[in-house]
Amino acid sequence: MTRLRVGVLGLSHDHVWSNLAAIAAGDQGVLAAVAEPDPRLRERLAREHGGATALTDFAALLERRDLDAILCFTDNRASAEWGARALGHGVPVMVEKPMAADLAGADGLVAAARAAGRPLMVNWPTAWRPALRHGVALVSGGAVGEPVQLAHRGGHAGPREYGCSEQFCAWLYDPARNGGGALVDYCGYGGILARTLLGRPETVTAVAAHLRKKDLPAEDNAVVVLRYPRALATLEGSWTQIGGEPGFAFIVYGDAGTLIVHQPRATREGQTVGAGRVQIVRPEGSEAIDPPPLPAGERDGVSYFLARLRDGRPITGLCAPEVGRDVQEILAAALESSATGRTVALAPARA
Repeated sequence: MTRLRVGVLGLSHDHVWSNLAAIAAGDQGVLAAVAEPDPRLRERLAREHGGATALTDFAALLERRDLDAILCFTDNRASAEWGARALGHGVPVMVEKPMAADLAGADGLVAAARAAGRPLMVNWPTAWRPALRHGVALVSGGAVGEPVQLAHRGGHAGPREYGCSEQFCAWLYDPARNGGGALVDYCGYGGILARTLLGRPETVTAVAAHLRKKDLPAEDNAVVVLRYPRALATLEGSWTQIGGEPGFAFIVYGDAGTLIVHQPRATREGQTVGAGRVQIVRPEGSEAIDPPPLPAGERDGVSYFLARLRDGRPITGLCAPEVGRDVQEILAAALESSATGRTVALAPARA
């Protein structure tokens, strides 16, 4: 099987390293070229993936004609801009969540993909957690009846405390490049679940606060409430949470039962965690379920992306571009709500 040639725009997003390791460990792609202006990150690339061509300029990478796919791992604003440019060059693109720093950037990416007729994927790392995926499948299959409330919490003690690199922290702490703070970083993880299981909300209400981080010009804690015709969803994000538990806590309260995803939580950036378990609570008792392994080719983001490109199949599920776009809309509405103190009604979906 011929391996797809992969190019990477940026190394300042720490999630890049696990994806590069997945390419090296798999049989679907080969890392051909990387563009990164920071010499320290290029040095790490040379140590860990010395076979790839290292460039200093993003535009130079896009001029190459030997690439089958491009991964964007720079800051949220630049990833949206350069991802759209790559799509304009006719190359499929994977961007790391939440796909952009604002809704305009997300809409620009989606428009570029449609205009080029090329695949676009938004990689949410939690999409490759077996317990979370099994929980979503069970709820979709009616295991707890119709959802009444959905709750998700994500957080840690802050990027620096979590062990993020200097280059990663430099833009995570910059609202212009990140799009915000803890709300943008963590509420999207719950947003993809709400969007997948409940659809686009009617309204978004949020409270975001700068409670502890003195050197942070953005929110370090946030609570977002989504209103649906027959359900509510609550999304929590924090950069002040002490300890690893709860980790990506996900609960669906249905009219026939409650589903809880127990997800082990990493305590530092890059740490590998277990598969987790699913618990279903009904009037007659509680059941614990070990999730099945994810299908081959769906164990990590870049492997899924390359498998879909190889097989000519669309990007679907949690990482579909339309899901990522709608989550960006939720985040934008939440930031507006928190700034104005008002509930934000979403416009009707466009055709």
